[in-house]
Amino acid sequence: MEQIAAEPGTKVFYLNGKKINSKQTFLTQAAEAMEFPAYFGNNWDAFDECITDLTWCPAQRYVILYDHADIFSPIF
Repeated sequence: MEQIAAEPGTKVFYLNGKKINSKQTFLTQAAEAMEFPAYFGNNWDAFDECITDLTWCPAQRYVILYDHADIFSPIF
């Protein structure tokens, strides 16, 4: 993972799972970390739209590092 993240053209997004304990905090943290545009609607449809079209953040590859995902995953 570290090797891929260090390659030129790679954009790494870091989600701190310690701050995520609900759908709303996940969406807020993801929007901040992934630099979603201002029109992001803070819902799953908007998340899907933004994460599948990262034109505002050009890169050859993307890495999402979601630390402590176990905090939120049991809730879902």
